[in-house]
Amino acid sequence: MERNNQLLKKLDFWCGIPLLYLFSFFKSQKKALPKSIKTVGFFAFAAIGDSILSSGLFEKIHARFPGVKIIVFVSSSNAAIYSIISGYDQLVVLPIAKPWQALPILRKYCLDLLIDTSQWSRIGAILSFLSKAQYTIGFKTTGQFRHKAYDAQIIHQSDCHELQNFERLLAPFQIMGPIKPMLDLLSIQKADSQKLSAINHPYLVFHPWASGTLSEMREWPFQSWVELAQQWIRQGLTIVITGSAGDASSAKTLAALIGGGKSIQVMADKLSLQETALLLLGAKAVLSVNTGVAHLADHLQVPTIALNGPTNAVRWGLVNPNSKNINVSKQNGGGFLNLGFEYPSNYEYAMNQITTQEVDAALKQLIAH
Repeated sequence: MERNNQLLKKLDFWCGIPLLYLFSFFKSQKKALPKSIKTVGFFAFAAIGDSILSSGLFEKIHARFPGVKIIVFVSSSNAAIYSIISGYDQLVVLPIAKPWQALPILRKYCLDLLIDTSQWSRIGAILSFLSKAQYTIGFKTTGQFRHKAYDAQIIHQSDCHELQNFERLLAPFQIMGPIKPMLDLLSIQKADSQKLSAINHPYLVFHPWASGTLSEMREWPFQSWVELAQQWIRQGLTIVITGSAGDASSAKTLAALIGGGKSIQVMADKLSLQETALLLLGAKAVLSVNTGVAHLADHLQVPTIALNGPTNAVRWGLVNPNSKNINVSKQNGGGFLNLGFEYPSNYEYAMNQITTQEVDAALKQLIAH
């Protein structure tokens, strides 16, 4: 689903579930796995972080089926991340907000296998069922009523990291073992570095902005960012604030509160994803709320801290040894988000329980190592 569009989410739920129930009556008996796999399609309609994590499937497919062609079907909201992901052969943007337009595009491709990496939305399941793919694989997620569209239904688990759930999508073909996101370092290193030339080294990257349902509940207080930034500026570091076009105004406000002259650089809405990745590679460390930038920095092996708050770090935390998750405990109102939208009706903001002292100590430890 296109992120933050509440109307589309409601249509996906109220129309998608009955439609998939109807489709189940037309589902043929259990299919055998295709004997020949030459073309594999992937549905990757979710956020940038999910796209990074699921890209590790490409390498496994290539190893199991030498010479296979991989086509990735994406939405307009996450297509840009594939400029720095490798391992696939073709990228196709589907207008999933207009499925009557998306379906004819999809059916132009004759796929031996289609793997839907979506966890909860029904649109991926619907398009999978209506595609021309010989065999389809997708998640059976508790409470989402989407699984009957697939030939192979993989149980989506809420007690493990999402990398492990993605790994299980390959189980029907006995493809086992951990996956590693396929970030294209050569593409990143070829990014235009001119916009970064004015940034004084050494620098820290701050990414204070979340996205998705109730994103403000996953953001750290402005005053905490200000206090931390001022401490590190006094130690001689530059603070670089990243973000999207929608974050640019808030980023400028935050920079003004911090002060610091040239020691503060606002790069929100100024960089492509390739340029952002290059910026991350040059940082002493990255501090971010749990979002796509945090996962990108983490898998680029940059020392990274994720401020998780309501996000469950077991499900979505950083995984590399040179990164650190700072969490709010479940007892204090944190660590409950599984798919990203499970907020109780009376939920109270809890990110202010993460202290600047705790984050400062973690940054010092990462940089020292």
